[in-house]
Amino acid sequence: MVLGSGVYRIGSSVEFDWCAVRAIRTLRQRGIKTVMVNYNPETVSTDYDEADRLYFENINLERILDIYEIESSSGVVIAMGGQTPNNIALPLHRQNVKILGTSPEMIDTAENRYKFSRMLDQIEVDQPLWKELTSFSEAGEFCEKVGYPVLVRPSYVLSGAAMNVVYSPDDLSNYLGQATAVSRDHPVVISKYIEDAKEIEMDAIAVNGKMVMHVISEHVENAGVHSGDATLILPPQDLDPETIRKIEAATAKIGQALDVTGCYNIQFIAKDNEIKVIECNLRASRSMPFVSKVMEVDLIEMATDAMLGFPVEAYPESRIPKSGYVGIKVPQFSFSRLSGADPILGVEMASTGEVACFGKDKYEAYIKALVSTGFTLPKKNILLSIGSFKEKLEMLPAVKRLRSLGYNLFATAGTADFMSEHGVPVKYLEALEDENDNQKSEYSLNQHLANNLIDLYINLPSKNRYRRPASYVSKGYRTRRMAVDFSVPLITNVKCAKLFVEALARHKDFEIESVDFKSSNRTVTLPGLVNIQTLVPGISTAASKDFEEVSKASIASGFTVVGTMGTGSPKGIEDKASLAIARTNTRNHAHCDFFLSMNANVDNTHDRLKDTAALFIPFSPIAGRALANVSEAAKYFGSWPANSPIVTDAKGTDLASILLLASLHNRSVHITGVSSLDDMALISMSKDKELQVTCDVEVYSLFLTREETGSKLLPTKVEQDAFWNSLNVIDCFTVGTLPYRLASEQGTSVAHAGIQETLPLLIDAVNKGRLSMEELIAKLYTNPRKIFSLPEQKDSYVEVETDRSCVIASTSGPFAGKVLSGTVHRVVLHGETAYLDGAWYTTGSEGQDLSSVTQAITKAIEKVTIPAIATSQASILSPRLGPSVDTPVPATPSTATATGGRRSSIQIDTASAPAPIHFARDVLPSSIARILNNSPFSHRHILSSKQFDRNELHTLFSLAHEMRTQVERNGSIDLLHGKVMCSMFYEPSTRTSCSFAAAMCRLGGTVVSADGSSSSVVKGETLADTVRTLACYGDLIVLRHPDPGSAATAAKFSKVPIINAGDGIGEHPTQAFLDVYTIREELGTVNGLTITLVGDLKNGRTVHSLVKLLAYYHVTLNFVSPKSLGMPEEVKAELTKAGVAFREYTDLNAVIAESDVVYVTRVQKERFADLEEYERVKSAYVINNKVMSKAKTQMVVMHPLPRVTEIEPEVDFDQRAAYFRQMRYGLYVRMALLALVLGKSL
Repeated sequence: MVLGSGVYRIGSSVEFDWCAVRAIRTLRQRGIKTVMVNYNPETVSTDYDEADRLYFENINLERILDIYEIESSSGVVIAMGGQTPNNIALPLHRQNVKILGTSPEMIDTAENRYKFSRMLDQIEVDQPLWKELTSFSEAGEFCEKVGYPVLVRPSYVLSGAAMNVVYSPDDLSNYLGQATAVSRDHPVVISKYIEDAKEIEMDAIAVNGKMVMHVISEHVENAGVHSGDATLILPPQDLDPETIRKIEAATAKIGQALDVTGCYNIQFIAKDNEIKVIECNLRASRSMPFVSKVMEVDLIEMATDAMLGFPVEAYPESRIPKSGYVGIKVPQFSFSRLSGADPILGVEMASTGEVACFGKDKYEAYIKALVSTGFTLPKKNILLSIGSFKEKLEMLPAVKRLRSLGYNLFATAGTADFMSEHGVPVKYLEALEDENDNQKSEYSLNQHLANNLIDLYINLPSKNRYRRPASYVSKGYRTRRMAVDFSVPLITNVKCAKLFVEALARHKDFEIESVDFKSSNRTVTLPGLVNIQTLVPGISTAASKDFEEVSKASIASGFTVVGTMGTGSPKGIEDKASLAIARTNTRNHAHCDFFLSMNANVDNTHDRLKDTAALFIPFSPIAGRALANVSEAAKYFGSWPANSPIVTDAKGTDLASILLLASLHNRSVHITGVSSLDDMALISMSKDKELQVTCDVEVYSLFLTREETGSKLLPTKVEQDAFWNSLNVIDCFTVGTLPYRLASEQGTSVAHAGIQETLPLLIDAVNKGRLSMEELIAKLYTNPRKIFSLPEQKDSYVEVETDRSCVIASTSGPFAGKVLSGTVHRVVLHGETAYLDGAWYTTGSEGQDLSSVTQAITKAIEKVTIPAIATSQASILSPRLGPSVDTPVPATPSTATATGGRRSSIQIDTASAPAPIHFARDVLPSSIARILNNSPFSHRHILSSKQFDRNELHTLFSLAHEMRTQVERNGSIDLLHGKVMCSMFYEPSTRTSCSFAAAMCRLGGTVVSADGSSSSVVKGETLADTVRTLACYGDLIVLRHPDPGSAATAAKFSKVPIINAGDGIGEHPTQAFLDVYTIREELGTVNGLTITLVGDLKNGRTVHSLVKLLAYYHVTLNFVSPKSLGMPEEVKAELTKAGVAFREYTDLNAVIAESDVVYVTRVQKERFADLEEYERVKSAYVINNKVMSKAKTQMVVMHPLPRVTEIEPEVDFDQRAAYFRQMRYGLYVRMALLALVLGKSL
């Protein structure tokens, strides 16, 4: 099940709907059936066929449980639907619903202010000062202490609702009533609001707490504007590297501490390179769709895979360029439909949509995005009204810029005076009281707005105070409303105003470029590719259309340069006459750039055709004539210019002779169409001997075999496999003559045979991991250009959609009708679109003849080098071009490698079960090591709760939280390996004895157990002797004894620490520890709570210890018990001395409604001498559903257990019943206690 999609509020949910739909699609791609629950009809993109089952139902606990049961769901994804699903994560978890991804307890930790704050303190991440709102007086004192302004917000926040910035005591007092009315069930907190700080958004993905992807984006507006209303820039343009480093470190710490699996979002504020965390959401954020599209990395797909346990590639390659690329998201508002609303930005979300655009810089992207929201650019008149002096100074350069751009500037009184004093002429306007006074209309701001004489209104209020009711009217408010009502473009934020002015000055042209759009397919931008060996049969045949046909097919296939082979039918380019015909055939018929080669024959040995780029020496009769022997070829090696390439298709012994000639003449040679293992081995050896040789392989040879087609023109399967394993020897790929010859065998030869399928075949190989994109670029661009000295083609590139299927045309030989992954989307030649999705935009005059240009370049270069794809460089004359097999190939920003490609990636297999972690003492997790190194419990007896102060409790609870994280993540942690705990229980026990034993085992220690019924105690052995005996065997003793004070007695005789597990009606300190920890974990804090203790308070040792610890906190205690079982006087005396307020009752109904904690104790039959008295009081208080109906919705019921009749089983299903969770908390507390007591000896 996937829960979506945001709140039921216009404009607030489409981002979450995108996230939910992407999660659904990812799950279905993995073969998993899906159920979608979406209660928001506004999010129409959740079509009925997106999921296998779609429910339009409210997202609440009861309805989700119903659907979960009906659909027999195996798990629920809650992280994609905004805050609403997160709010029911913990209740769902407590109803045994499997929540996929981050633990619901960790979600609660992130969203509860107290828990989150404690966690940040523990991992040393800063946060703004804050305090819970408990009374008006305390709120006022706190605000005076930290200074105004402050932010007032509920602890659980939904789209910024009920959040506001207040700037004065009057604002605070006016607002508090409103805030508490909005959120009664959650505490309202006041935070220090830091002015002029930059807000930064962090979206991240983690697997088991380890961050595997993160993206930082920055807000244009200063902190204080809701992230849904903020203008977002990605990649960030103005962040200091030190700030980025700190944000990344803090994000990793938070992900680790919360053990995040899936997506999470953190909002930071930064000022003077200091960062503070203001919010953390363990779910998809509003910015994730924008971030995913800008970075071209689907964060939701990664998060979904992480949550489901599929392998996740850490930091997948982003295909965005390193420079000249910025995305900006701007909000879309509907203030014109909201009568009376003040159109200023604040901490509460007001936008109803958003638009994102791309540009080469932030200014271009911003102005495009702003125009896309319906914002009209000013043509002539601009009105300024700037409130504060600080913002007037900040806007002054921008205002001067507007003046220099030729705009007429108008301003209100204060702004006009300021600008005039600083040399900026402006015309004064004012909001007049009497609008009927025609003599003053030329100065009337209202008239100018109403008559649309103003093209842009920049109104910057003094403070972005919280939104006042419509009845509050100021001049600024009235003019802002007029601008909205009369459709005058309005800017109310100083940072946006400055960015807009600069954008207006820089960009006025909005031509659509490749940076402006994204497609749903994965697009790779390649440089213009080169086919160095192109067969044009009729190249020297008068009026032949072959060249036009070949060039047109080439440009559509991504080749912006083709090199003709010189051979042809019936004749190639062999003399001046044939060259002249070839030039005529290319004139106005070239749809791409080209170069011509001369074809060698016995008659032109000493001729040198000017303006040809290379010499082709044919040994295979393709069309026309081939050389009969090597001796004829030898003549060319002596006469052909050394700066012009020689190309040959020699094979076997002819190839060996050619290589010898190249060596003797000390010149380079290029071998084309290598098709046998022997030839490849010979070329490889020549390279090893540093001969000046390069080679290419025809693409058909890599994808067709002799066994498949029966043609002897093709290599065998063994030879083909050898080619794939020898890519480091092969310098180039080419179309060559093989497709034409295969088609001729079948009687279907066409001039452009093999061109269309070349790039799709290679892209398909990239997608399958047989080839890397870097290798493809090297062999079709980098190396061909270096070998043939081709000039750079400026503004020429190819856009290929690597995951878009294409069907090879039926005329394309052996691949006809085959479906391949890889489609040429667009080809740009010299800055103009030449081909786009099946349509040509060339006339034939665009292609340039590069034959003579290559000669000019070659003469200027004495030694040509080819940069390898790896970090080193290699000459084209060196043994090999490009990287060796063992050389890693780094990613390039303009290309992308498909999943499964050759580049290395980090694979995290989350499906494997975690093994216990064994830590050496010096490699403990830093958070645990820090606590253990300063253990206040080290080798101390744990006898009474009175032994410990609040700081020591904080230490214990901090370590308990770490133990919880380690247990949930790894199952155990071997901190006490080799240690032995002796357990001695003189009374029956299940929870305490098993809890201590389990804690010791999870810490890697061992347990020796004894009890009063089977040990030497039955023979009369004293407690002292028993303790001395056990101390010889173990490092620590856990003792339960029926006599009060027995633990203290045992401590006098023990050489090892004694932990009191209960001494009759005395104390039970470890139970008290876990009780306080339970309260803290369940409700976030202990301070400010009303805690009601119910039952046998006289004999209940658990409550005796508990109240002594609660005395350290600001709590109100209620004691509810029969009069005969009231709290002992000595305990009450201690509470009075500590200043703790308590009240005594005999009726639970009197206090149940105000209680935050109801702690129920068993009336202990074994403590009564009179059984009639026991029968009379045993059922005095019974917690059932009727009682619970009177209690708060946010409270907990606790019990040390075992229970008898005091809590009915029906209450177990109430999420407020915490007594079974209490036992689990006890495990972590006792693990922490054991580690702290034995800590120094670790």
